[in-house]
Amino acid sequence: MKKVVFLVIFIAGSIIASAQIPYKEKSNDYIFGWQDIYSSVPDVPSCSEGALTSAEKQYVLNYVNFIRYLHDLKPVVYDYSGDNAAQKAALIQAANGTLSHTPPPTSACYSQEGYNGSLNSNLHLQWGMGQGSQIDSKVSIVGWMIDNHSQNAQDRCGHRRAIINPFVTAISFGRVEGQGPAGWTMAAALKYMDNVNGNIGDHPVEFVAYPYLNYPPDLVDKSWYLSFSPYYDMSNNFANTNIQYDNTTVEMTDDQGNIISTNSYVWDDEGWGAVQNNFRWKAPGLQNEVKYNVEIKNVVVNGQNRNYSYWFKLTQNIYGIKPETPMLSFPSNDATNTSTSTNFSWSLPSFTYKFQFQLAMDINFTNIVKDTITTINGIVVKNLETTTKYYWHVKAMNDNGSSEWSETFSFTTAAPLPGAPKLASPPDNSIDLPLESTLAWFAQPGAERYHLQVSKSASFAGFSSIDEMQITDSSYTIKAGELEYGTQYYWHIAAFINGQKSAFSEIWKFKTKDPDPIPDKPNLISPIDNATDISLTPVLKWDNVPYAEHYTLKIATDESFSSASSVLTKNTDTNEYQVPPQILQPSTKYYWKVQAWHEAGIGDWSKTFKFTTTTEGSVREQIITDGININPNPVKDILYFMINRSVDSKSIFYVSNLLGDKVLEMSFDHFSQDEIYQINTSSLPKGVYFIRIISADSIYLTKFVKN
Repeated sequence: MKKVVFLVIFIAGSIIASAQIPYKEKSNDYIFGWQDIYSSVPDVPSCSEGALTSAEKQYVLNYVNFIRYLHDLKPVVYDYSGDNAAQKAALIQAANGTLSHTPPPTSACYSQEGYNGSLNSNLHLQWGMGQGSQIDSKVSIVGWMIDNHSQNAQDRCGHRRAIINPFVTAISFGRVEGQGPAGWTMAAALKYMDNVNGNIGDHPVEFVAYPYLNYPPDLVDKSWYLSFSPYYDMSNNFANTNIQYDNTTVEMTDDQGNIISTNSYVWDDEGWGAVQNNFRWKAPGLQNEVKYNVEIKNVVVNGQNRNYSYWFKLTQNIYGIKPETPMLSFPSNDATNTSTSTNFSWSLPSFTYKFQFQLAMDINFTNIVKDTITTINGIVVKNLETTTKYYWHVKAMNDNGSSEWSETFSFTTAAPLPGAPKLASPPDNSIDLPLESTLAWFAQPGAERYHLQVSKSASFAGFSSIDEMQITDSSYTIKAGELEYGTQYYWHIAAFINGQKSAFSEIWKFKTKDPDPIPDKPNLISPIDNATDISLTPVLKWDNVPYAEHYTLKIATDESFSSASSVLTKNTDTNEYQVPPQILQPSTKYYWKVQAWHEAGIGDWSKTFKFTTTTEGSVREQIITDGININPNPVKDILYFMINRSVDSKSIFYVSNLLGDKVLEMSFDHFSQDEIYQINTSSLPKGVYFIRIISADSIYLTKFVKN
């Protein structure tokens, strides 16, 4: 029974170029253009399938043959007679935004030739990428090999079986992209079913396994099915039907003999990918660069019980190349003052699985200090002699051999470590320490800098409240916010002398003071409550509250202090505040209150006092609240306004916030009645603002809200 299956994928992969077959990877920084893929560009809405360039067809053929080469299979050739069917099949899939091997005649862009191509091909569809040919055609082939997104036969891996079917002799490839029902779409078809006619007697294979020998990781989903198909008839693909897997088991081990768990056995004889029999299983936890030995036991092949064995390794080193020579990086050649506990590092050449590191006290490596194998490109060596010259080199290794030894580097270790500093103040076990205290220690002769640590833990494990390594003085003043109230801390110090870090000093501890009490509510002093005839720029005073570090003053036109009535909100560090000009209006009653606070807490509001401003200036500074028309309100960016009364062209224009602070100040050459002006408010935060235009005898005032 001949069956093919189809796939929707959204994945991409890469593979190293082969020097042994004519496949060459497109460079990573190459942006594919229409001219690189199509000799005639498809037009999906017009049902024009376009045509691929000869170079693109050769590229796809080379990649398919590269994969077949990995499985020791005969290469296929390109079947140009199947081009139209493959291209029209891809067009049908792209135009309808779905995959079907048997598209109905009502399908968009339907043709009999496209139907035949759909019936006899692996199909691929993906959408949602940006317009333009920047998808490598091999994406579809990688997806068919991984085969974990099959739409109608999820666990059959039929697309994979088709590409590595030893009896396939030729392929055709179609690709179309353009605007489909779900957006920009790329569809592909690999037509092969008319070419499963090979005779492999001249190149017989007992089985086809996936993955096999050195194998690219990009062609494998480690959580998905591995697969295996045996063959006994080398002349006729469809004769290989007498195979049973009822008692088949899989045993896998790594090179150290560790048993690899296998599960999810499944098999079929349904002919997916024109492969008559296939056995599949999962092996969770596979790793790159590990060689796995596979034994498949108790397969009944044409009446005989057979066992099979092979190996595979997921590796980019598919051609068994020896690693290149590493380049040494740290410590640099001829380095001095190197620590006696030194971290060595070097480059990581391709296809390297381990390194041999040697450290010696002579350039000929006869007096070797350390000779070891490591799987990473670095190593730490401790307890070296002080003031001593050492030599080191490295070579890279893999299963295929070793590189040459690297260049030999030398370095000289530093003099003995300086002694630990001694702490000075505050004394050990101090209590009630202010948060912004100064820690001091005795200066170390020759010290270039110091490393201070302050922590809540005596072991200094985890996060430290202070971890400062660039202190050049013998003291450190703790900054606001670095410590907490009522908390015990531990601290110590180390010195750097001639590039060497000393041991840490002994550990001292201190406890910070508890937070000050929350300040009481202030008592307001002046103006007294219900005062009248108050200046437009009065000085508001209140009692100095113990423990208060700051005060907040509020002035409003009603005692609710709502946002609509708010005139001024101001923070100050003193117990008085003079209201600036242009804030208060004549003959107006105002309410005010004060709140005291410090960093650890906020006190209650004082009692609310009220006062009425003087009538002086009421004529000279007439408040006009209906003289400015604005739109829109609330505003997002541009606010338009128009003045509907006569205004002196020398008037001052500005925008203030609820605190009375100017946030925008602009100048206009003139103000003409009923002319439209604009303000860009995009830089302002959300909130309530006031527009003021101050002329010789009037103040034009209006309010707007910024969203």
